[in-house]
Amino acid sequence: MKRIRYSQDYKEKISRMRRYLDAYFGNEKRIKIFKQINTRIQSIKENENIGISVREMFCVDTEYRYIYEAKNYIFYRIDENDIYIVNIYDEREDFMWKLFGIRTISQETEDYWKE
Repeated sequence: MKRIRYSQDYKEKISRMRRYLDAYFGNEKRIKIFKQINTRIQSIKENENIGISVREMFCVDTEYRYIYEAKNYIFYRIDENDIYIVNIYDEREDFMWKLFGIRTISQETEDYWKE
């Protein structure tokens, strides 16, 4: 069975998420959300291809796959020995821009929201 490895980006975002959830929702809520995320990530071991292929979904030349859990997109890739968790993005983040430099928000929308 392949082992799960985590990128530094993922570890940093999880740390920020931990602080945010503890500050705004409390320890119990954070534990519940992290349990959901960790259970979902562990499920990849049982079926590596459980996630959606980014290549097939968005026509981007990449081996990344993603799963959705607790309002977060978790991106991973599979190699010979490992399942590598690349990053996690809140559903409000533009992950296509952050991962691949592909704009999914129009200039009109950005101007309206002053982003």
